Amino acid sequence: MSDKTTQAADRSDTAVFAEARKGLDDCPTVPSTVRVHVEDGLVTLTGSVTRPSQRADAEHVVRPAIGNRRLLNKITVAQLPGADALDAPDDRS
Repeated sequence: MSDKTTQAADRSDTAVFAEARKGLDDCPTVPSTVRVHVEDGLVTLTGSVTRPSQRADAEHVVRPAIGNRRLLNKITVAQLPGADALDAPDDRS
């Protein structure tokens, strides 16, 4: 195991969380709806974004913070309703 791999494995969940959270907060393309959770070396991203690129950006920002730990990206991409979705229903018979 290389020194870099050993250092990543030895970092506490709290330290990994702090670095990942800062990265997400500092990235202008990742909305505040994205959450990070770290437990026993497993880093999980959750929340909702409006574009697939935001989901990818969140993972890209967090991956260096976690080193060789496991990353699970559970961020969902939710479409915002269009203007036509806000129209009143047509109740004509």
